[in-house]
Amino acid sequence: MKKSIQYGSSLIEFDLEFSDRKTLGIKVHPDKRVQVSAPFDSTEAKVNKKIYSKASWIIKQQDFFLSFHPLTPPRKYVSGETHLYLGKQYRLRLVQSEEESVKLYSGYITVQCKDKEDKRTIEKLLKKWYRDKAEMHFYILFKKRVSQMIPSKDSSTSLALKWMSKRWGICNSQSQVTLNIELIKAPKKCIEYVIVHELCHLSYLNHSKSFYNLLEKHFPNWKNTKYQLEHFMV
Repeated sequence: MKKSIQYGSSLIEFDLEFSDRKTLGIKVHPDKRVQVSAPFDSTEAKVNKKIYSKASWIIKQQDFFLSFHPLTPPRKYVSGETHLYLGKQYRLRLVQSEEESVKLYSGYITVQCKDKEDKRTIEKLLKKWYRDKAEMHFYILFKKRVSQMIPSKDSSTSLALKWMSKRWGICNSQSQVTLNIELIKAPKKCIEYVIVHELCHLSYLNHSKSFYNLLEKHFPNWKNTKYQLEHFMV
């Protein structure tokens, strides 16, 4: 059943279910959904009291997942629709033509294609255009930050690009950073923030205090930029 409590200015909504268990459990999912499992004999007052005591942790977990969750809604690929590129909004203009191309000009992203109703082709052309732009901008920013943060003798770090639905970036133990191509729609400083964030994971594969100290050192204004990224891609 759907329930909620007020915590300061935040409304915490959660799914409550009762089961044969001895203690109350709280789980925050990557989509920010809060799931609460309570013993059969739990009262609503007792559940709410427990949720309230864990409210700060719940909000912190939701914020953590939100920072890696692209929010741009599905596009319909019709003329006049708004599309983002490097932090700015552009109108989509579809032009029927025997040639296929994508061009940015005078406030429009113009897509030329044989059939303006062929949404699949339009999406394919736009995604290729975004990938090409991402390759150009991401690699420049990545190279810049690697040179600042990693000694040349240890610069085996590599960059990969990928469309991802639930992460802005990933860093693995093999020193490879993967960035979500969707980031090309965000302002450059947001792209750079994600790059720095992932490069810091080369030293700390967690979100410990040491990790955030390193992030603060290399990107002092990271909190404001993170906030902008979370609220911009809508």
